[in-house]
Amino acid sequence: MNPALRSGRRTGVRRAFSAAFLALALAGTGAATTSSAVAASDGTTTGKLFQKIRVAAEKQGYVPKSVVRKPSAQSTPSATPMIIGGSQTTIGAAPYMLQLWYSNDTSGEVIFCAGTLVAPNKVMTAAHCIDGLDWINNGLILGGSATLLDENAKMALVKRQWINPRYNASTIDNDVAVLTLDRPLSLTTAKIAANTDSALYAAGTNATVYGWGLTSSGPDGTQSEVLKKATLPLESDATCDAALKASLGADYFANGHMVCAGPVSTGDDATTTTTCVGDSGGPLVVNGRVVGIVSWGVSEANPDGSVSKYCGVAGTYPVFTKMSAYTGVTLARVNDTDWSGDGLADVFARYKSGGTARVYKGSKLTSYSSGGSGWGSFNKVLQTDLNRDGVVDYVMRTTSGYLYWRHKSGSTWVNTKITSGWSTVKQIIAPGDVTGDGLPDLMSVKSSGYLYVYPGKGNGTFGSGKSLGSGWLSYAQVVGHGDLTGDGRPDLIARTSGGATYLFTSSTTGTFSSRKLVSSTALKSATALVATGDVSGDGNADLVARSSAGNLWLYKGNGNGTFASGVKAATGMNSFNLFG
Repeated sequence: MNPALRSGRRTGVRRAFSAAFLALALAGTGAATTSSAVAASDGTTTGKLFQKIRVAAEKQGYVPKSVVRKPSAQSTPSATPMIIGGSQTTIGAAPYMLQLWYSNDTSGEVIFCAGTLVAPNKVMTAAHCIDGLDWINNGLILGGSATLLDENAKMALVKRQWINPRYNASTIDNDVAVLTLDRPLSLTTAKIAANTDSALYAAGTNATVYGWGLTSSGPDGTQSEVLKKATLPLESDATCDAALKASLGADYFANGHMVCAGPVSTGDDATTTTTCVGDSGGPLVVNGRVVGIVSWGVSEANPDGSVSKYCGVAGTYPVFTKMSAYTGVTLARVNDTDWSGDGLADVFARYKSGGTARVYKGSKLTSYSSGGSGWGSFNKVLQTDLNRDGVVDYVMRTTSGYLYWRHKSGSTWVNTKITSGWSTVKQIIAPGDVTGDGLPDLMSVKSSGYLYVYPGKGNGTFGSGKSLGSGWLSYAQVVGHGDLTGDGRPDLIARTSGGATYLFTSSTTGTFSSRKLVSSTALKSATALVATGDVSGDGNADLVARSSAGNLWLYKGNGNGTFASGVKAATGMNSFNLFG
């Protein structure tokens, strides 16, 4: 059957599985027996969804998702780019590679994309894979296997989905999304290129792409049943722009937001190496860092509109989302403090008496939910997610100096003691991942004035503290959670007793740079300062302050170490004496 290409934001390419794939997927016991085995070993929900997806794939065909642009007069972006050329590889070569499967009850179609595990419960993929779809109720994530639909793979469901708010479905610009899983996966995670990693993008640099896409470019091409990889040298923006514009008759390549990689396609599969249908959302890797996400390519159509070639069109290159442009906005989702589950950072506030609390919801910080009771014995409360289960945790200090980790165990909140003797610690910060290992860390300013970082282990415990320098007693408050400068690393804000506010940016070595003045007057009268991440939802970490009049003010981060003017949010906040 010839696949039909739907016009619009996404290509619906309906393909029958190859006989070899079906034989592999159903090997040994038959569908019913295999389904029961999966359900028993990995839970009823994932097992049933796995079986549902496999049956739909067998009966109705497989629908890979990526983006293909039609040349010349048919240049409207439509939905669908596999790896042509390259070679088979093992999951050990890219242990962070994930299979993203989606079952659409309405249409009966099965949709597939690749993804990258960037934290134990966070998957980075292409926005066009997620746009318009309900992955929370219909998505299944498979990891730890190089084989498609492997019943022995690690499985997870989707808890939250986020698409870059600047994603443009017409131009396929800003093509990045993040899925939060309902459980952490015990797999190696990948690091994302920082905005300062320009050297990784030098023309001629060899990059490696991974995927399960088509292995030939024509309408009768078959899906790769095992993971493939290929080496592609990066091209300059000028080369990408000129080649793709010549082929498409329109300027779709966005300098700074996209990157392409060669060699240039010859039009012949035997001499071309490129991504294709089914590789969407997968990583392009240089020196161990993800520099790109498989985004789109050029197809070739017959006079009747049917597709004659899905990829590898002569003179063209595959295009990838340039991740260094989106490190900050992506890691804002990876290191979030989203108590309410709406994708926005929230603010915790405890009443002065009674031990009860509220959680003010991200966006405008005017609405709130109950934060529960039992908070009266603590003098510090910070939001984080130490075990990467997608549920906000709390780091709390008692008045006697005990440090606790409050986290969910099933449906119950549990307080686990971390350490003692912290009564004289002047500042406690939960900034996110300072050390660069993908796990949230903890920081403190001791009574000696030294700043320390404690590497998180992903289970509520921490490694030994490492000193990052002295002189921090000159600041009345030190806060930070998330990236304020757009480089993908967490930063700190420090305010003196006189009201001068400074920015300290972190480096790739886990240290912090010399301070930079943010403002000498804007926060002078603030009675509390809070940093919980991206409150507004624009991808940049923000700052929140309470004024002496009892109003919360939201200072939106600009992503470059500066902030917009304050916007008044909740009022009547003098009833609270602890924020986090």
